Amino acid sequence: MVDYSTDLVWGPGLIGFTIATAFYGTAFGQFIFYMQSFPRDTKKFKLFIMMVFSFGTLHQYALIGMFWSILISCRRSTSLQCTDELPWQMLLAVVVSTWIIFAVQCFYAHRVWIITEYNRLITGIICALAAASLIFGMITGGLLLRSRSPEVLFGTKWTQFATLANALCDIIITATVWWFLRPARTGNVRSKSKNYINELTRIFVEMGLFSCLVAITMAVFYQFQNGVIGRYYSAAPGALIGKTYLNSMMAVLNARKSIRERKEVDDSTMELPTIPTIR
Repeated sequence: MVDYSTDLVWGPGLIGFTIATAFYGTAFGQFIFYMQSFPRDTKKFKLFIMMVFSFGTLHQYALIGMFWSILISCRRSTSLQCTDELPWQMLLAVVVSTWIIFAVQCFYAHRVWIITEYNRLITGIICALAAASLIFGMITGGLLLRSRSPEVLFGTKWTQFATLANALCDIIITATVWWFLRPARTGNVRSKSKNYINELTRIFVEMGLFSCLVAITMAVFYQFQNGVIGRYYSAAPGALIGKTYLNSMMAVLNARKSIRERKEVDDSTMELPTIPTIR
C-alpha cells in the first residue's frame, strides 16, 4: 500500500481547491461581463472564450467530485479503491487543466503575434513551449489513467516538466509585451494613446506574472516531493493553476471596456496596436 495519508495528500489540495472555487466565481462574473460588454467580438472568438470557460466549469466540477469522493464517500473507508486509487475526477481535472493552460497560452501567443508585428521567432517559441506543456500534461494524464496512483501524479517528472514549460512560456510572453510596448519604444505617441498603451502593458505584465508565480510555486514544491512531510504540497497550486490562467485571460479581455470608456474611442481602435502604429 502506498503512503496515502489524508492529511499529507489532501490538506494542501483542499486549500488549493478552496481558493480555486473563489477564482471560479470570479471567472464566472468576468465571463458574464465579457458577454454583455463586447457584442461586436467575432463569433469565432466568442466561441473560443465560451470553450475555455466551459473547460473551467468542467474543471470545477471535477474538483468538487474528487473531494466529495475522497472526503465524504471514502471517509473512514479502508477499501482498495479508497486507499490506493485516485478518483476518476482527478484524471479529468488534470486533463482539463492542461487544456485550459494550452488554450490561454495560444490566446497570448496570438496577442504577441500582433504586438510584435508577426515576429515568427518569438511567437514560435511561445507556441513550442505551450505545445510542450500540453504534451507533458497529456503524458501525465495517460500514466494516471493506467495506474490511478498518487505516486504518478505527485512523483512523475512529466508534471514538473509541464509546469516548468508553463512558467518559461509566461516569462517570455510577459517580457515580450513589456519590451515591445515599453515607454522608450512608444515615446513619440500622443499622450492619450500612450496612456492606453501603458495600461495595456501593465495589465499584461500583472496577469502574466500572476500565472507565472503559480507555475513556479508548483515547480518548486515538486522539488520536495521525496520527503514525507510536505510530500504533496504541489496539490495546492495544482488545483489552482487552471483557474489562474482562465482569470488572467478574462481580465485582459475585460480591461478593454474601462480603457475604451475613458478614451471615448470607437470599438475598432481597441485592438492591440502593431508596431507601425505605436512608433
